[in-house]
Amino acid sequence: MPADLTVPVLHAPPACAGDPELFFPMPSQVVQIAAAKRVCEGCPVRRDCLAFALTHAVHGIWGGTTEAERAQIQRQHGLPRRVGWSTGHLAGAIDSDTYSTTTDPTSED
Repeated sequence: MPADLTVPVLHAPPACAGDPELFFPMPSQVVQIAAAKRVCEGCPVRRDCLAFALTHAVHGIWGGTTEAERAQIQRQHGLPRRVGWSTGHLAGAIDSDTYSTTTDPTSED
């Protein structure tokens, strides 16, 4: 596995397992975004999902937040912005209980 990939392990099934495509809406699809966030509200791994999304540049709804909301959280808390993009999407994670994303090669992850 390349050194720039991080593979976190989920300790419970994510609530998004039923419809992963719901979590990758276009920014203008406010109804789909709201629906995805509702699913995240009761997810047993929401906190881990959000932590992962804040430390990796991922597309879509993660931990009940949009990319713009995560950028705001990162600014408010002085967290570095990541520049890598997801090499896959959550659908693969559901099958294997893991997921991979690329990270900023200059980061210390």
